Amino acid sequence: MRTRSKFIYRIILILTLFLVIFFLPRVAYDYNPAFHTVTIVMTFIRISLIFVFIIEITRFINDYVIKPNLSNWLKNITSLVYILAVVFMVFEGVFMFVPRSHYAGIPLCSKIWFFKYWNPINAYGFRDKEVNSGENKNIIFIGDSYTAGHGLKDINSRFSNILEANLASHYPDVQAINLGVNGADTKDEYNIIWQFVKDSGEKPSFLILQYFGNDIEKVARTNGLPFFGFSPYTDVPPAMKQIVQSSYFLNYIYWVFPHGDAKTYIDFMHSAYNNEQVLSQHLSDLKLVIDYAHRDSIPLLVLIFPFLQDIPFSEELYIEKISNYLDMQQVNYIDISKLVLDLPVNERVVNNNDAHPSILVNQRVADAIETYINNNKIL
Repeated sequence: MRTRSKFIYRIILILTLFLVIFFLPRVAYDYNPAFHTVTIVMTFIRISLIFVFIIEITRFINDYVIKPNLSNWLKNITSLVYILAVVFMVFEGVFMFVPRSHYAGIPLCSKIWFFKYWNPINAYGFRDKEVNSGENKNIIFIGDSYTAGHGLKDINSRFSNILEANLASHYPDVQAINLGVNGADTKDEYNIIWQFVKDSGEKPSFLILQYFGNDIEKVARTNGLPFFGFSPYTDVPPAMKQIVQSSYFLNYIYWVFPHGDAKTYIDFMHSAYNNEQVLSQHLSDLKLVIDYAHRDSIPLLVLIFPFLQDIPFSEELYIEKISNYLDMQQVNYIDISKLVLDLPVNERVVNNNDAHPSILVNQRVADAIETYINNNKIL
């Protein structure tokens, strides 16, 4: 009876360890530095539990499979299950430390990427070096994740930082200030530059606005266009869904492959840019930035980024509309699609799951801005 109770206890212990390992909260993985200590503690706990799990299942196999006089076929099956469980747990432990960026930041490996690479964060909360006060010529960049450098491990790989480095020898007093915020739309970017200038007292000598096709999203949703977002894991059997979401190893494997979740988003984008009310309101937000620059006599340049996986689609969807509007407003712009058209898709993007601009694209953008500055004597 005592032996049976001990057997049940060991089974319950192993199952409990398994469940705790996979359902331990992961909310600490964030690019907010305030969560870093919590993240480190949670990681340590999870790795420790994996080691305990391997030890306990090894002891279980030794006590109830190897020592007892069981039939060979039962020992073989149990040994196979044991090997698979141990190998799986080893992979699980390893993939807790494998970072990989993703366009939407959903996978666990993407959260690890943010934790590891989303730095430095300056006093104003932006992913950038500290702002130097004084008599500087400030080139201020506003935009979304394309400006912030999503997918780039080092801020010095971004077009803003590359430009500053390129200009340093001729313009030592030039300071590039990056105010990129993931998920920001055009109205957000206007509010960001206005608030930053108010808080810091640093005025732009040159303002660069980065535009991307998803900048119309919030306006479209406000006007009632239906978009229910991406629905990950719907192609996973219900019994496995929670495990795939919670396992670093399985989650990584899941997100390596495409899942056909882009069609609803493409339909939503088509509806937004072809809806006159939505487009008109969106262009009004764009004019806020234009008027801000004109009011204070600040030179303004707009960088129009395409969907880097499909440039013709971008041209048809929004680039022509936005460039025509900027022409009407007498605002200069660079169509980034022209700079990268010769590159294969895999050289334009960070990786096959993250369509943000590669280092090479950032270099080309920085070079194009430098040429524009020199040709127009901006500084």
